[in-house]
Amino acid sequence: MSDPLFEDEETAGWIFTFADLMSLLLVFFILLYSLSRMTETTLVAALSSIQIALNSNGALVRQEPLKYSGGGTETIKPAEPQMATNEQITYAKDPIDEEVREEVNEIANDVMSKFVANNLESQVAVFEDGEKITIRIDGQSLFESGESDILYSAEPIYETLLGIFNRYPDYNINIKGHTDNIPIRTARFPSNWELSAIRATTTLRYFLENDIPPERMTATGYADSIPLVRNDTEEHRALNRRVEFVLQRDKDKPINGDK
Repeated sequence: MSDPLFEDEETAGWIFTFADLMSLLLVFFILLYSLSRMTETTLVAALSSIQIALNSNGALVRQEPLKYSGGGTETIKPAEPQMATNEQITYAKDPIDEEVREEVNEIANDVMSKFVANNLESQVAVFEDGEKITIRIDGQSLFESGESDILYSAEPIYETLLGIFNRYPDYNINIKGHTDNIPIRTARFPSNWELSAIRATTTLRYFLENDIPPERMTATGYADSIPLVRNDTEEHRALNRRVEFVLQRDKDKPINGDK
């Protein structure tokens, strides 16, 4: 005779389905609760994550999230690039000492005259920005498209720059690489950030090998983050592909040899 105390009771099959249903309902209500408390900042982060997944060029978070959160067929569009303005390029925010102003103006004129003397004025622009002097050279004069090796034909430009840097040893040199917005994706350059940075450091290495002290120089790549004009035509993209040399006096050195 079997003992009824040890008999297995048959478990009702519906209990598993019921447990699954309760779990799904719990998750659903938690999701609704989290969505009800979503802030604008949280929505920006969500949009950024989606864009990173869908756009190989990275996230575009300069949006108006509330404008694009209503569903429907509205398309999230990239934000307009931040353009350099004339005020940012040609004027300083702080008052400039008259002696400094005169020196900067004199050097800028001398720098441009050196390029004119070598018939390079069509490839170079020189302008003042407060206490700084910027020498802007179009990228196609220095590098092949998508490459970072200095062109042989660019040698006169680099030799002229070398003479200028040696003539004004009290001025530090910030080398800035810029590209257009056409993406690049190669084994060597995964993006325009790497391309612009390596072009800047390749240029720095040229001057380092020609005895410009390393403490005078810095090199930075900006990719397409600071366009001069909109990247809407080939001519405009060519203007944005450039290398800039920003000269600024070392603050620890006196002006005109003063003690």
